[in-house]
Amino acid sequence: MAITFVRLQEYLDKIAAKGNLDPADSGHGVFWEGTYQAFLSGVVPNKHCGGHAVPIVDPNNKVNSAFYQILKAGWCTSPAMPQMPRTGPFVTDAGYSITLSDNTVVTGAQILQDIEDWLKAGAPEHG
Repeated sequence: MAITFVRLQEYLDKIAAKGNLDPADSGHGVFWEGTYQAFLSGVVPNKHCGGHAVPIVDPNNKVNSAFYQILKAGWCTSPAMPQMPRTGPFVTDAGYSITLSDNTVVTGAQILQDIEDWLKAGAPEHG
């Protein structure tokens, strides 16, 4: 079963908390803290790729969603957007893990797999 939207939000919160920079101080802010519907239909605040607003969830190819792709590597070529969180640590780093509120430890590889599975399942709110 796919993760839930609430679990996705917790992943993103924990990744942000572990990062070297506070996303609240970035141009995009903590865009994932809104409602499920706003996440699905919204755009990443103040971010453009090729002159176009960046959907949070790509409606045509969910696995290509910017928020997921940028956790794996840099994203967009015009302008180039570095892997997030900017300056790391990155979920792709060896030994990366987060501890969730229920004390579950999740590796970076598992985070990426869970997000990919969630997107492939259609990004369901309740998993």
